[in-house]
Amino acid sequence: MTLLAKRYASALFALATEQEKAAQEQTGQKVTDAVAADLSALHAALTSPAARAVIMSPDVTATERAALLDKLCSGRVGLLRNLVGVLQQRRRLDVLFDLQPAYQALVMAARGEVEGIAETAHALAADELAALTALAGRLSGKKVHLTTVLRPELIGGVRLRIGNVLYDGSLRAALDQLQVKLTQAAV
Repeated sequence: MTLLAKRYASALFALATEQEKAAQEQTGQKVTDAVAADLSALHAALTSPAARAVIMSPDVTATERAALLDKLCSGRVGLLRNLVGVLQQRRRLDVLFDLQPAYQALVMAARGEVEGIAETAHALAADELAALTALAGRLSGKKVHLTTVLRPELIGGVRLRIGNVLYDGSLRAALDQLQVKLTQAAV
């Protein structure tokens, strides 16, 4: 995630929050959620190699690029369409590829939520995942959305990453610590 993407995401989030406050008084509409949904859909469309090639290729004319972006942004929230237009005018379309994760992080931070990754050697059962999610919530003090990743090299246990904090309870880490202790021990 680039610094420029974070700046544009912050501006988009601030505008969406401002519109949401005004809209909630009248209709109760969640603008930040609508922007997040549209941004996720746009991000998914941009992940295709063909779309990325058209947007980033210097061989594609500005009108062809504009036509593709208009097609991708049709039916989207006005704030998002405007932002894409600004990025196109300023020739910073590469920001579009990092915009969704940056915006999602802002939405989650505003709600007091955080993403986490649970790395395990074996698949977790539903009750184990629920217990691990509850533990992650207690450790971070926030609601945690866990994603599980299978890492057979851990041998056993769990490696939990919440934000930029790592809790390593894997058997691999314990064995590595034991190896260090044994190599440093006086004989």
